[in-house]
Amino acid sequence: MKQEDKLLNKNYVLMVQGNAVSALGDILYSVAIGFWVYEASGSSALMGIMSSIAMFVRMFLLPFSGAIIDRCDRKHIIVGMDVVRGMLMLMIGYLAIKGSLSIPLVLAVAFLSALCTTFFSPAISTALIDVIPASRMVQGQSIYSSTQMILNLVGNAVSGALVAFFGVGWIIIANGISYLLSALSEAFICLPHSLHEKTQLSFKKAWQDMQKGMNIIIKDHNLNFFIPYALIINFLGSGAMALMMPYLLDKGFNIAQYGYAMGIMTIASLLGTVILSVLKITPKQRYQILSFGFIFSIIFFEIAYLCHDRYLVMIMLGLGTLGNALANAIFNASLMLALPQDNRGAVLGLATSGSIGGSALSSMIYGILGDIFSLQLVFVISNTITIIPLYLLCVSKITKAFILNH
Repeated sequence: MKQEDKLLNKNYVLMVQGNAVSALGDILYSVAIGFWVYEASGSSALMGIMSSIAMFVRMFLLPFSGAIIDRCDRKHIIVGMDVVRGMLMLMIGYLAIKGSLSIPLVLAVAFLSALCTTFFSPAISTALIDVIPASRMVQGQSIYSSTQMILNLVGNAVSGALVAFFGVGWIIIANGISYLLSALSEAFICLPHSLHEKTQLSFKKAWQDMQKGMNIIIKDHNLNFFIPYALIINFLGSGAMALMMPYLLDKGFNIAQYGYAMGIMTIASLLGTVILSVLKITPKQRYQILSFGFIFSIIFFEIAYLCHDRYLVMIMLGLGTLGNALANAIFNASLMLALPQDNRGAVLGLATSGSIGGSALSSMIYGILGDIFSLQLVFVISNTITIIPLYLLCVSKITKAFILNH
């Protein structure tokens, strides 16, 4: 099936529209459920564990799920997983309204939702590659991300007030409805068949595809260089981000101000993706933006973690997020184009699982450390030690050649 040359084709618009709706529900849900868990337990460790459950599920199953979606109808997976997640949200939202919600139940739903996301993510990622023209990949990925970020911004800006006014239960209900609306939009998408889609699905063949994906990663000098770095960087730095709510609450922010801070970070992410979607930049400029974006993001985050003025904290978080968004958008778009077409799902699943694995371990460890030491100390140390592998990644000749050629 020949891919449409126009970026804003029907399939792309439907995917952007569907996922934008669920993105709004997700951000409202994450604020509501995070606030509920922290208020119910007062433990940063529990919040870290809640985040790590979902990530551990994805880490262990993404390599296998990626191989499976290469052999299945991706549209069925995309729509089906949104429907299941929507029903789960409606269930626990109802229980929250009735006052029957418990921490074990929240953790169980986090586990089940992670199972759905494990199949949904590689399906939607590989589908995006097929509906975006290769020459417009950076712009297409940026528009897709920025559309969701606009709604994330709206969600962050009003999340605190909505939680206070409607309560946690009704916010969760809204998230469930958003998933179902997303599934309705995605039901009208037409996707090309993958090379292995009509072949028989079995555990043995999925395992063989996963092994083939691993062999591709081992033999590809770009992939076997970046995946270990992704694991290390995510382990050192990403876990603290899962504790942003208790960190800011401990700094004296209230739930509404936390929403404003997240809104500023969303604006920064949106600005980064808009810049890349509007401007046509040369390969050399892409490499420079990637390098400076990663390094300066660490510097701005460090200032944010060390200072106590709320306004300065918000500004520094925004600047750090902007640099990180610019760098990640370029890196991710290049990596997508480098994936082999015939085993794209399997390779993407393995690559993603390495990154998620680092984040999962980081969330759990930093959550436990946050109950022992001050969250500020945990944030400062995690950010400081992350600069070493990030710097080595940016100055590497492999990184430069990879970005210049993709």
